[in-house]
Amino acid sequence: MADYQIFSDGACDIGKERGEEFDISLIPFYVSLDHQKYFKEIEEISLDEYYRFIIDENGYPKTSLPSVQDFIDAFRPALQQGKDIICTTVTHSLSSSIQSATTAKLMLEEEFPNAKIYVVNCWHITGSQTLILMEMAKMKKAGKTIEEVMEYVEKAKVDARIHFMVGDLSHLEVGGRIGKIAALSGSILKIKPLIILKGGEISVGGAVRSRKKGLAKLVEISINHFKSTGENPKDYIAHIGTTNVWDEVPEFEEALKKAFPEMEFISPFQIGATVASHTGPGTTGFCFAKKYEAYHL
Repeated sequence: MADYQIFSDGACDIGKERGEEFDISLIPFYVSLDHQKYFKEIEEISLDEYYRFIIDENGYPKTSLPSVQDFIDAFRPALQQGKDIICTTVTHSLSSSIQSATTAKLMLEEEFPNAKIYVVNCWHITGSQTLILMEMAKMKKAGKTIEEVMEYVEKAKVDARIHFMVGDLSHLEVGGRIGKIAALSGSILKIKPLIILKGGEISVGGAVRSRKKGLAKLVEISINHFKSTGENPKDYIAHIGTTNVWDEVPEFEEALKKAFPEMEFISPFQIGATVASHTGPGTTGFCFAKKYEAYHL
């Protein structure tokens, strides 16, 4: 079996340490605080610096996707070592990262005609993308082929979910995700939207006026999801992500573990700059994905 390397764009929020632990190579997004100079997320700007800007200075950063050259520069060393490549990208509905990665793939296939280069739109972002990547890495360690890993991603991206709450609507409005009137109305009413990511698309799961009610509603939405689909929670791995509201994570996690005692939870994570630039501070969510063993691959 040919050796292969797993790649992902940086919107997965897997973090440097966990990425190294699972041998996942990252191609970061770019973040700009002044809308002029762009920095590679994590590599050139820290999350602490980023969150100080959006919280203390009430700033509205901009993001830019990795370029074709960024993907080429990341892929080429692995190909030169004789490895094949599989790369996941953030859902097409939120970024054109898939286009940059695909163009890089086509260009490199001319240079390395015998190599296998798979680029897959994983339909997810941040925590759910991370969970899918971790399962991919586990498959590689277990001796699964790159084709078997591809098969897993195509199945897992259908079943994975993110259920999250946004602190307010201002960043969604600035980022063009909702209209100005909706953002203004939401701010006046102090509405906190609940959002669901499934099948690569974002939908509204409701709205509440307090964070406590919002987190309780996210638990309810998650319980209803498993009831309606008939899926077994023990087949899933999960974690909680937050931008900066760490004080509410323990209670939220406890409620979810009580609702899903057989589900495997890993440690909570901090949502990165690419995602937080669109959702703003005050975002907390529940991410879950199906384990590869559950598909009998």
